Amino acid sequence: MKLEIGESLGYSFLRHVEGCWLVQANWKASYHWPRLLNDVELDREFAAIRRNVERDFQGAFRGTTKGTTFLRQAEIDVVGIRLDGGIHTVEVAFHEDGLRYGSADETVKNVLKKMLRTMLILRAYHPEDTERHIYFASPRVTRGVQGGLEQVFAWLYREYPVIDWRLLTNNGFRDQFLRPLRERTHQVADTSELFVRSLQLLELMGRVNLDNAE
Repeated sequence: MKLEIGESLGYSFLRHVEGCWLVQANWKASYHWPRLLNDVELDREFAAIRRNVERDFQGAFRGTTKGTTFLRQAEIDVVGIRLDGGIHTVEVAFHEDGLRYGSADETVKNVLKKMLRTMLILRAYHPEDTERHIYFASPRVTRGVQGGLEQVFAWLYREYPVIDWRLLTNNGFRDQFLRPLRERTHQVADTSELFVRSLQLLELMGRVNLDNAE
């Protein structure tokens, strides 16, 4: 299985910072799993989400009309389950020249679509009272895209407050995502955690200094 460096970071973050005892990268639902929502209920719930979104972000769901199709398209970068049953999901985007899925508007709507797809997946397979945390993380986001993402996450918090939405970009990526993990790397001895092993190597060579990073 191919594992991107951002997904490896998310995997280790959920294990060592959020305390998830079970973590899976590149997660996809199985067609054979039972769902809490049947096809009719899933399509109805998706239609309600789509109507809600289109009031403020027109075109976000262009070409997608059925919840069952929307669900089949889904893959989540990293999913973790805590001992208390809470579920954490992380979508990580690492673009060297800055987060970009086409234009700035298309980028923002693409991220919104990812977040809502994750929300619908969790709704389809887990009881509504399950504690849910959904993160989007990207280390480099340009000012125009960042402003759009902040509007999206403010909207998500307002429309779906039962979920803990987190936007971890730029300094937030460093301070809330990367730094807490780095502070725990000295106690991690699992060679399968590629990002952590890379950090340990760079620290051994004296190349990592998050304290003075801008």
